Amino acid sequence: YCLAFCEKESGNEGKVHSEEPRQHTCCARHEKMIEVGYGISGEVIQIDAGHCRKLCPRHVSDDPGDASRPAVQKCSSDFHCRARAAKLERVSTLQGVRVIEAIDACDCSPETSCRRESYIHYVHSGTPHQAVVDIGVCIGHCAKDLDCKPVRNNTISAKGPNGDEIYQVVEKCGCAGHCYRMDHMETVLDYSEVTIKEGTNTTDVRPVIRQINVGQCVGTCPGNETETCLLRDKKEPSRCLAGLYSKQHTCTPARFKVHEYR
Repeated sequence: YCLAFCEKESGNEGKVHSEEPRQHTCCARHEKMIEVGYGISGEVIQIDAGHCRKLCPRHVSDDPGDASRPAVQKCSSDFHCRARAAKLERVSTLQGVRVIEAIDACDCSPETSCRRESYIHYVHSGTPHQAVVDIGVCIGHCAKDLDCKPVRNNTISAKGPNGDEIYQVVEKCGCAGHCYRMDHMETVLDYSEVTIKEGTNTTDVRPVIRQINVGQCVGTCPGNETETCLLRDKKEPSRCLAGLYSKQHTCTPARFKVHEYR
């Protein structure tokens, strides 16, 4: 810990002069060895996955690659120490290739309301296909019984050794409970506003392309019985005519809004 210092005033031993109390802590990456499988000779394969701690390392060595972002950050005591970037390490084991997220850098993060922050993934590091992907992370505080969670995701692609690879990234965060609705976009072709005249070639007809947020339910419902609806009323889609009930605690839709296109 780095604390404000105190000095005795010269010639006056009974008085102590102190600066405004300010407390800081280190935020640094520390070693964390994990077992990922067995090698071809039967040996246990370990890898340093790392973790971020509010603890000053014994030997401080800053990252020579970026002087503006040292390996050891100095945070205020009310800040969080979180992972800023990670490398995706591919490890070959007897069970196959495993992809391990190894923490690469840590950073100080202030205590604020729920928000999205940058979280970098370095993929295929040290190869011709190395790339930087900001997958994002949700952090911050919410009201009681709510957590900071992704409410809208997206996918991006990056070139890999075997073609394009798809990565899911967080676009938006919000406060949500155990079971909540998450945005999910679907593309539909809408012909309802298209007028087809006599003699028109159907291949020349261009429908309106619409993006519909159909949503998806994510999370769990501890202690509740889950209904899986098999048949719904066409006039009143929220009414289930036939369903299955189980003790599974998955989060399922309770109300629907119908969009009709032709």
